[in-house]
Amino acid sequence: MESDSNRGKDYWTPHRARLFSRAIQISDFPAKVVEALEPALADCRSALDVGAGVGALTVPVARRVERVTALEPSSAMLDELRAALAKNRLDNVICRSAAWGEADLAPHDLVLGANVAPIFADILRFLTEAEPLARRAIALVQNVGPGTEKFYLGELYPLLLGCPYPERDDYLRTLTLLHSLGIYAHVRIVAYRFDQPFATLHEAIDFWTEQMRLTESDQRRKLLEFLQARLEPAGSHLIAPMRRQSAVIWWQTSPKDPS
Repeated sequence: MESDSNRGKDYWTPHRARLFSRAIQISDFPAKVVEALEPALADCRSALDVGAGVGALTVPVARRVERVTALEPSSAMLDELRAALAKNRLDNVICRSAAWGEADLAPHDLVLGANVAPIFADILRFLTEAEPLARRAIALVQNVGPGTEKFYLGELYPLLLGCPYPERDDYLRTLTLLHSLGIYAHVRIVAYRFDQPFATLHEAIDFWTEQMRLTESDQRRKLLEFLQARLEPAGSHLIAPMRRQSAVIWWQTSPKDPS
């Protein structure tokens, strides 16, 4: 699972990747998605996780199948992924440092892409290239709704930038395309927590300042007031509580020679 993939691999500094990894560790996103993918994972021995990120789905899928290939272009994200694999004592994952379309890949029983923006920006191309690699099934996880709930950006853009947050396409666009291709996919909407932990209030302010490219002191003042009302204590940390939804979409592919 790779968040903000449309920003490119350079977006993921080690600190950003570490923050994202912290959020994944306390989120119920992995468990909810893997539960929804149970039918797709049945009888699968291998999986290709496209845009694996810090391993949100790589880790739980690797507990279920014999072999996983994790494709991820960001070195910072790969470092977090490898740390997660070591922590969970998983040695059945091969990490490939590449984006989709940049590496030769062997067929896998399941091809999985979760919230990887470049995939959904050119979904027809992805489907065309992924189908020959998927021996049993293809699964996609895509956000539900316009995305304004992400990092409170629907509220913060008008407050700090004086303009609305640009809405995104969601899973209905993908589902409509699949239907037009004669692919009648299984769909399950999952709701989950995606709270973002911060060590300090200062770290949270810096996160949103960089995220939104804020430059004015008045913007930071308004941001401080907003975060003071939203952040909640959690032990020695603070968390930004967030609720999100994703669509888990999967379908069986045409039978292929297992060789």
